[in-house]
Amino acid sequence: MTVKEHSFLIDGKISTAMWRNSQPMLVAILLLLIYELLESSLIALGSTANLTAFGFTVPITAAMTAFAVGTSIRCNNKVIKSACLEKEFLSDRIGNSLMLSVITIAIMSVVAFVFSDYLLLALGNSQWLMSNENSITPALIDAQSDYINYRLLSWLFLGAVWQINGILRALNFTKLASNLMIYWVIIKGGLALLFLLPNSPFYLDSLIALAMIHASSDIIISLIGLYFLNKKVALKWPSLTELKAQYKQPRLAGFLVISQQLVTPISLALLTLLAANYSPTYVAAFALIFKLEAVILLIPMALTTSMPAIIGVNYWSSRYQRVNQAYKMMFTAIITAQCIIAITLSYSLDFWADSLCPHDNVAIHLKHFLTWVPWGYIAAGCVMVYQSTLNAKGQVLKATALGVLHRFILLIPLAYIGLSTGEYSLYPSLMLAHLLMGLLLIYAFNKSNKKVYSNRQETSIIDFKKTIETTKGN
Repeated sequence: MTVKEHSFLIDGKISTAMWRNSQPMLVAILLLLIYELLESSLIALGSTANLTAFGFTVPITAAMTAFAVGTSIRCNNKVIKSACLEKEFLSDRIGNSLMLSVITIAIMSVVAFVFSDYLLLALGNSQWLMSNENSITPALIDAQSDYINYRLLSWLFLGAVWQINGILRALNFTKLASNLMIYWVIIKGGLALLFLLPNSPFYLDSLIALAMIHASSDIIISLIGLYFLNKKVALKWPSLTELKAQYKQPRLAGFLVISQQLVTPISLALLTLLAANYSPTYVAAFALIFKLEAVILLIPMALTTSMPAIIGVNYWSSRYQRVNQAYKMMFTAIITAQCIIAITLSYSLDFWADSLCPHDNVAIHLKHFLTWVPWGYIAAGCVMVYQSTLNAKGQVLKATALGVLHRFILLIPLAYIGLSTGEYSLYPSLMLAHLLMGLLLIYAFNKSNKKVYSNRQETSIIDFKKTIETTKGN
């Protein structure tokens, strides 16, 4: 086994550890998000109907990715804890976690495949199909259905890519993990330009081509990643009896971690359903906005790959002062980065909106989105990374509660009010929801810090009394 030590996370400078762990994944995630935006932009080069058909599938594919990321986070947290507390069983824990996650996604993919048509109907797709638009053809309807089915069937490999990546990062092989992500994006991007760019001799005007791009790249990278993981750590695969025993164990923590990742795509699905009742143009705009949102939140997304390890290792090693320092640096970095991004976007609205979409009715939505919502991402980014660190500390219920409060109790009701108020009032409403959640996060964080400080004081007093009693006894 060639597991690297985590000593630099405990004893080194926190700022150095943040940069060392975040920088490789920052590049990888940036390329991945650029690809996601490129993918939507290439589809937007076709008709608005193509973009709308794609827009109805985005919440489903976002949920698939979120579920895959959720299992990855669960694997990451288990490996971090095992690396700190039970190194002798590390190979077993990795094998068990990876196998259980893969089997879980395989079962989910089969269930989702059976009900795929109902998932699209639940998002309001039927209302759009019955709108009698001339651009809605039987070929487009079939392509939309086939696209989502092919994506669901290849979900297993998408999950494996994220799980292996999470395990490698937990083992401190961040450079290898980021390189795998970069190669993943290169394969996806190359195939997308080859088959989705209208000027390409291999151009295929169909969503099915996009599904094949995802499936082939996911299969290739998952197999390569598994090879390197097995090379770095001699994997020990669980027997059927061990797997049955694992499934019989209480799995509340794992269920909550995965559920957290599903909160965002479910909220996107609800937004899509609400917006579809007002205008299909919203759905077409969301196909770009949901991808653009991820690009704007690049820094927080990169920190979700590094901060759980930094805070988790120090927390389980009882270095609570370093945990507090890491939090302060983390929040400072997020707030600074998101402020700079929001200011930059406010001065370049027309450029980004017109560059991303040639359709004026969609571009105007992008302008309103870029005017308001990036300011809310200052708070949303902090919430996102704070949730990931709570999971690393084993405070899964608290992290889940924050996600539900943010996306369901604040964002969806305010979005509904915004949609009811005016055509473009949705976007300031979304900003307000994020900022309100930021205020609640400040309250929760300060309350948690006071509790930790109080517990440490009580422990110190008890230890002091024991020392006095021991001295008297002597």
